Amino acid sequence: MSPAEARPLRRLFALGFGLHLALVAALVAGAYLGWLPTTLPAVPHADLLGHAGLIGLLAFFLDGLLGGRPVTRRVPALGLAPALVLLVAGIEELCQLLSPRRTASVLDFAADVAGVVLCTWLARRALARAAAAAARRAAAAAKSGTAGGI
Repeated sequence: MSPAEARPLRRLFALGFGLHLALVAALVAGAYLGWLPTTLPAVPHADLLGHAGLIGLLAFFLDGLLGGRPVTRRVPALGLAPALVLLVAGIEELCQLLSPRRTASVLDFAADVAGVVLCTWLARRALARAAAAAARRAAAAAKSGTAGGI
């Protein structure tokens, strides 16, 4: 995928990441300040679904924004975005030990990991599909004798 073709998709990932990060930051601040409930007794394990969804979407948008960049070339399967998101989520989970309003939980972090794994996979699929579509367009343009669809 050429840089020009990647730009609109990258903008969507950047916008999604920025908006979602603002939402997650507001929810975390609200929970620490006591403005939001930290449990929903009527919905069992709602906090686990929240962890998986909220943290997973952060990884989705950041992985898409970074283009699936690995932490190191030696281990390409370990993405930079999931590693960063899980590092911050782990630190935040540990900070809950210091708060009288929050409770740290290994299950919460496990839900974070599950959400990050699923959503990173989805981001990689979106990137691969976009690259495949760009390749098909380039092949069609080459076959019709036009360069880049011009």
